[in-house]
Amino acid sequence: MPWNEVISDLEEKLINTLKGIFRPMDGIPFFRVLYPPKQEREAIKEFGSLAERLKQKGWKAELLSLTQVLEKALMDLLKCEKTKDLFTKLIELESHNNHTELKYKLGEDENLPEKMKEVIINYVKDQNLTKNSVLFLVRSGVIYPFMTPSHLLKRLEGKVQCCVVIAYPGTKVGCFLDSEPKDLYGSYYRGEIILWR
Repeated sequence: MPWNEVISDLEEKLINTLKGIFRPMDGIPFFRVLYPPKQEREAIKEFGSLAERLKQKGWKAELLSLTQVLEKALMDLLKCEKTKDLFTKLIELESHNNHTELKYKLGEDENLPEKMKEVIINYVKDQNLTKNSVLFLVRSGVIYPFMTPSHLLKRLEGKVQCCVVIAYPGTKVGCFLDSEPKDLYGSYYRGEIILWR
């Protein structure tokens, strides 16, 4: 079973990183795990199970959906207090053809990517995730086209000390994972890549 091999490889590298006996590429404790997009539900289940196993072994591990991160970032940017208000605001902007404001809020000046970074950093602080912890980021497809996993990891480097595992629905490193962005962050190739087998 491919998941057994992938998760086993990831688990070993994570535990050895947490113990200080494995040094991920460039010394950055970031891991990108590739899998076929049709395996998205199974991926969430597998990463959730791995997080539970790590907790049972005494490590701190949390699973965070980038869907939640995107929603929180949009709510902050569009000044909404409830999810219902967010959908209303987005529909209102779209129906009034107010594309300029929406475009500005969502990325012209990197507003959305920066806000998403802040949401993740605040989550890490709230959950007290330290260098002896793991944060699993799932549902990475939701952040496209606002940013790529490459953009996100570049923004998190040096801002979080925990291991970060980003679930990537794709079977090879390509344009979504490491595309050339339109900002100063550039493509990001640091950290370990766990390939689908």
